[in-house]
Amino acid sequence: MHSFTWATPEPPHRCSQLFVEPILLEAARSHDACHVSFGARVVGFLECDGIVTASVECDATEDKPAETKSIKARYLVGCDGPRSMVRKALGIRFEGLSGEKRDFMGGQMDAVYFYAPEIYKISPHKPAWQYWTFSPKQRALIIAVDGQGHFIMNVQMREDEVPDDDTVRRRISEAIGADVPFELKSSSTWTAGFTLVAERFSLGNVFLAGDAAHLFTPTGGLGYNTGIDDAANLAWKLEAMLKGFAGEAMAASYEAERKPSALRNTTFARAFADSIGRVQVPAETFASGPSGTAAREAVGAYLAFHATAEFVIPGVHLGTRYESSPLVAAEPGPVPVDTANLYVPTARPGHRAPHAWLADGRSLYDRFGPSFTLLCTAHHGINASRHQALERAASILPHLAVLNIDDPVVADLYKAAFVLIRPDQHVAWRGEELNEEFVTAALHTVGRVSEGTSAVVDAAA
Repeated sequence: MHSFTWATPEPPHRCSQLFVEPILLEAARSHDACHVSFGARVVGFLECDGIVTASVECDATEDKPAETKSIKARYLVGCDGPRSMVRKALGIRFEGLSGEKRDFMGGQMDAVYFYAPEIYKISPHKPAWQYWTFSPKQRALIIAVDGQGHFIMNVQMREDEVPDDDTVRRRISEAIGADVPFELKSSSTWTAGFTLVAERFSLGNVFLAGDAAHLFTPTGGLGYNTGIDDAANLAWKLEAMLKGFAGEAMAASYEAERKPSALRNTTFARAFADSIGRVQVPAETFASGPSGTAAREAVGAYLAFHATAEFVIPGVHLGTRYESSPLVAAEPGPVPVDTANLYVPTARPGHRAPHAWLADGRSLYDRFGPSFTLLCTAHHGINASRHQALERAASILPHLAVLNIDDPVVADLYKAAFVLIRPDQHVAWRGEELNEEFVTAALHTVGRVSEGTSAVVDAAA
C-alpha cells in the first residue's frame, strides 16, 4: 500500500465513469440549448459551404418508429472514441505505436467487473483504491470502483486466449489470493500498448476530441484527462467562432495547441506502462524464508517508487503549455521544465495561470471571470472606464473582466503588472503597460493574427 499527497489547493480525486456520467448528463440537460439523444448514431456527414449536415439513425421508441434524420450545424465535433467514424470519414489516420507487448499492460487484456466486499476484511492494510497482485500464474490490477466492494480487475491474457466465465472466476480467486466470495458482473477484452495520436485534429468545420483524437494505454489515467482538456480548449473557441468575434487563426489553433499536448501525454503514459509492465518479479518472490522476504521487499520498494511516478503527476495535469500557439504572445527566456512529477507554477504566456490563495482566504481562480480576465497586480489598480487601450481590448474580447488584486504574493507569482487570461485559464499575454502590444495580444488571442491595431481604432471610432 502506498499513500501520497499533491502540493495543490485541491487534491486529485478518483471517480468512476459510472458516477461521472450521470452528473455530466444532468448538467447538459440543464442547458436549454443542449439536446441529449440516446439510441441515436451519426452514420455519415457532409460539409458544404461552411455547414455540416449529419445523417443520424434513431432507434424506435414507444412513441415513434426508427428513422434516419438530418441535422445541420456550423460545426461537428467527433467525440466518438478510438474507432471514430468521424475520424475515418475525414480520412485521418492514427500515428504511433499499436499494441506494444509487455509482461503486463501490453497486448490482450481482460477487464473484469466484480463485487467482493469481503476483500476489505481480509486485507491487512487500510482500504486502498488500487491493488497490484502477483502470483506465479498471473499479474493483476484491481481498482476500487465505489469503495463499497465493487472492483474492476485487469489481467494479462495469452494472445490466442478466449476467456470464459470459469476462467475469469479462477482469475479473480487467484488475484485475491484468499477464499473470498465474489459476484462476477461482467468481463470484456481490450488491447493495451497503444500510443496513438491522430495526424490531424480538425478538417474544415469538423473537429476530433478525446479518444477519437488520441489513444492511450490507461496508465496514469491520462486518456480521459487529456480528453477533458481537449473539450476545455475547444469549447471557448467554438463560442468565439459561432458568435463572430474569432479570426481566421482560431480554428487551426485547436490542433496547434492540443496535438502537441496529446503527443506529450501519450509519451508519459507509455513510460508509466513500461515501468509497471516490465517490472521483473523473480521466482524467489513467492518463496518462504529470508530469500522470499528479501525478494518481496525489493518488489514492494519498486512498486512504491512506481506508484509515486505514475500517480503523483501534477506536472502532467497542470504543466500543459501552449507557448508555440498562434494565439499566445510568446516570451523569450528559459521555459520551466516539463516533467510528470514536478509542476513549476509560471505565468509565462501559454501556461496555465498559477493558483494563489488571497488574503481573504478565497482562491484566485474563484475571482477569474467566466470568459476573458485581465488581471492587474499593480498597487494602484486600474480604472477600466478611463483607459483607452482597455476599451479597445474590450471591443475585441467580449465580457472581458478586469480583476484588480493588490497582493504581493500574486504580483510575485505573475511577475507582471497586467496578465490576460483566456476562458480556459491559460495565460495569453502579460506586460507592464496597457499599450499597442496589449491590443495586438488581444487580437491574437481570438485568432485575428493578421489584423493591425488600426482596425480596432477604426471600429471603435
